[in-house]
Amino acid sequence: MATTGRTAAATEPDAESVLSDADFVRVAAAPTGGSIAAAAMLADACEERGVPYQVRATRGTPDSEAADASLVAVGVESPAADAVFAEDAPNAAFDAARAVGADPDPVLAFAGALADGIEPSEDVRDTADLTRRPGVGIPTADLAAGLAHSTRVHASFSGDEQAAGATLAELGLPPELDEAARRRLASVVALDATDAGTARAADSVAGVLRPHETPDGPFETVEGYADVLGALAWAAPGLGVALALGAVDSPAALDAWRDHAKAAHAAVRRADPSRYSAVEVVEADAAQPTVARLVRDYRAREPAVLVVGDDTGALATTDADARDVLPNGAGTSTLAVADAEHEADLVETVRGAL
Repeated sequence: MATTGRTAAATEPDAESVLSDADFVRVAAAPTGGSIAAAAMLADACEERGVPYQVRATRGTPDSEAADASLVAVGVESPAADAVFAEDAPNAAFDAARAVGADPDPVLAFAGALADGIEPSEDVRDTADLTRRPGVGIPTADLAAGLAHSTRVHASFSGDEQAAGATLAELGLPPELDEAARRRLASVVALDATDAGTARAADSVAGVLRPHETPDGPFETVEGYADVLGALAWAAPGLGVALALGAVDSPAALDAWRDHAKAAHAAVRRADPSRYSAVEVVEADAAQPTVARLVRDYRAREPAVLVVGDDTGALATTDADARDVLPNGAGTSTLAVADAEHEADLVETVRGAL
């Protein structure tokens, strides 16, 4: 019953069958925010139906470990899987959970979609019923901390809370932000983030402006929720799964998010890309997808960025499918990671594929 290929968002009949009839479900999720969110929705559907389950994040191809367990792979292909959510995982998992009578969290689905760089489906948007406001989409009420550690934007103050505080001080914003103050803040962030003048920076920073409010969510905005999910999926996947399942408090998640953001922004600043046709290659102490995405969105002139280091490769693309280009890649069509023992071979393989 295993499914391979990238022609469908999910093997929906198999997924519904697994969620309805399995004796035990193992959900293996790629290290992306959307995959973690999708896995949590599937796990909650199992919970509602009284089906035992296990969720774990994986950077490789998951194997079937027990004959009496059904395997669901999210964001990663597996010939051993009984159901695969390879494309559009948060939206597809939301639909599959509803199809078996569960009540998945639409805000989690919304945040998961944004974390993976895809549009929330119409059903997710309608069910979440979120309101947009002017400003910047960060997870915290503390503006300086939120701006400094956001991984959805790379600006002069990124990774430096004091620099972010100085930027805010220059604006002279009121203690309680009104719409005019929020618009001023958004304008400053947009101008700063696009100062390098790359073609993609304007489109990228737009994704953090005019955020969706989450009055009943764990964070201030759904964009901020997406930011935290994406960071934890790589840096602390167990904590990320617990967050998506509602089993961990926000402060612990925010601590891990801050640490991840500081390291990512520092790596972007140190990056000295080698530019080739269609791809820029960055060497880093820790090859993480956040660095690849930020370099692609805010610094690169080529349509793809490969970050290599520590036996790992992370590839961010704009047109080619990152999972097909990166050998054994797991993640999304625009951002994938894989183990890589030989850096030179990996670079040549990616260059050849692009």
